[in-house]
Amino acid sequence: MENVVKWLLEDDEPALRLQVNRDLLGRPEAELGDLRGALPRRGWCRELLERRGADGHWGNGAYNPKWTCTHYVLHELMQLGLGAGNEACAESTRLLLAHPRGADGGINYAKTVEYSDVCINGMLLAMAATFIKDPACTDGVVDYLLRMQLADGGWNCMYYQGGTRSSLHTTIAVIEGLFARAANPGAVPAGRLRNAASGGVEFILRHRLYRSERTGEIIKDDFFKFPFPVRWKYDILRCLDLFRRFGVAHDGRMDEALDRIEAARDRHGRWKSRSQAGKTYSVREKNGSPGRWNTLRALRVLRAYRPG
Repeated sequence: MENVVKWLLEDDEPALRLQVNRDLLGRPEAELGDLRGALPRRGWCRELLERRGADGHWGNGAYNPKWTCTHYVLHELMQLGLGAGNEACAESTRLLLAHPRGADGGINYAKTVEYSDVCINGMLLAMAATFIKDPACTDGVVDYLLRMQLADGGWNCMYYQGGTRSSLHTTIAVIEGLFARAANPGAVPAGRLRNAASGGVEFILRHRLYRSERTGEIIKDDFFKFPFPVRWKYDILRCLDLFRRFGVAHDGRMDEALDRIEAARDRHGRWKSRSQAGKTYSVREKNGSPGRWNTLRALRVLRAYRPG
């Protein structure tokens, strides 16, 4: 792995270097202040922050167009490591939280759709937990997500159309939001948040991360493609990286997915880059080329679940 880490650090991008030093080299947070401080000043984060409009939004507002709208740019900045010290991101997240409620009580960006989107609310909770220090601002979102949990432990955006079986796409977004809020729970008991998130984790594990619980068949081959930045789609690397981040213990039902991730490594110990289709502000890594971000993410997952 030494040569691969050296290759990763040849890139001067501070967001990448921060996460390589923290997650692969094990440097403590106290030693990473310079890299963290560089995030808004140069590189990927700076480029995105400079695109923010005077009204506090990116693109044409909350959710248009993908992936250059406020919602997805904030989600991207969160993945790059920007945090609660950035007031611009905090202000823009508050703008999203100020949107009207849907008929079901969730934040609803849409003017023509009655019901809220569960996945969007899960992502918004994660962003608010990242950028805003006061947890009370998301109490309504938390209440909504807890009420939307289905009997199988997960969540599904199409619940209002009669759906009773959860979606991996929706569930992974809600798990991230609940775990992130549990780190600063405020008036909501942290145990309640973690218990709800753990129900979603168990739902995913019952599917061995990518198989039908009923037939054992592969649900979608797309689950073996690893876009970065993560948008709304589920994949097994996104899932295991999130599990790692929030301390989910190894479970034998992860092993097939871990095998898939290991098998995607090339002979140089690297993983290919990939992005979800759609216009972005910039292209950081060409699809199919050796990808530093996917290599970082895959290595830290394997370090957590297959050490040595």
